[in-house]
Amino acid sequence: MKKKTIFLLLFALLTTTIWAQSEKPLTEAESQSVISALTQAAASMQTLQCGFVQEKTSSMLAEPSIAKGTMHYSAPDRMRWEYTEPYAFALVVNGEKITKVTDGTAEMLDGKSSRMYQGMVGLIMGSASGKKLFDTSVFDVVMFDDDTFWRAEMTPKRRDMKRMFSQLVFRFDKKTNGISRVEFKDASGDVTSIRFEDIKLNEAIEEKVFAE
Repeated sequence: MKKKTIFLLLFALLTTTIWAQSEKPLTEAESQSVISALTQAAASMQTLQCGFVQEKTSSMLAEPSIAKGTMHYSAPDRMRWEYTEPYAFALVVNGEKITKVTDGTAEMLDGKSSRMYQGMVGLIMGSASGKKLFDTSVFDVVMFDDDTFWRAEMTPKRRDMKRMFSQLVFRFDKKTNGISRVEFKDASGDVTSIRFEDIKLNEAIEEKVFAE
């Protein structure tokens, strides 16, 4: 048993070392070049449709909480973020109008409630489209080359953002410069990870998707 434990520890150390060696921080010049490419890719995107898998880990949960759904985005300010499993819930954004849909029942949010969702909606739209993510007045950004991905570690500067998150981590596919995964870490240590899949860019979206 002791030999097995030592072997497992050595294996964990080896794989951790290999993973660490596969990732390298970018220089300032390299970071600016990558950020410019990511920003240009985001600017050329008019629509985005995808599925997502959301996983939340918390000290309050015995096991990770997993939810699935779909996301539709149309530039510049329309989005439908919809959970389909294990519950039915959607946020529909059409300009400044935000509608909450629960079990098929739509409710337009008033000013106060709408403001409560603005930060979350902004992050969702930003993470999905890649736009306005690299605002240095809001975040300190450190870029990494993770072989398959560009990884951005973003630490909030503003007090309102710090109340919500201690760090945000974005992974962009190096082949497409599009968002692939995002992690939200809050001050308590809880982590919400969202993986985007089956991504379709610049394909027509029916108007009824944004109508509620």
